[in-house]
Amino acid sequence: MLESQRITSGKYYVNQARDIAREVVEAHDNVVLFITYHLNTGRSSGTPSECVKQHFTHWADHEATLTEMSNIQHQKMYTM
Repeated sequence: MLESQRITSGKYYVNQARDIAREVVEAHDNVVLFITYHLNTGRSSGTPSECVKQHFTHWADHEATLTEMSNIQHQKMYTM
């Protein structure tokens, strides 16, 4: 779980037990929009998801290291 660390757009956070990283796309008031990546394959799980910040901070163990991020195959979000 993240301590009182601030959730920031553009950063990645990791849950080690699940071997998952989440890229924060947007963080507003009490909601976080993110893309989930499987660290063992680097692939995205698909469409963006969202949750409340409190849930996100309990989910995340730490901000991703460069090593953890090195295998991620970034997904581009397109808005219309």
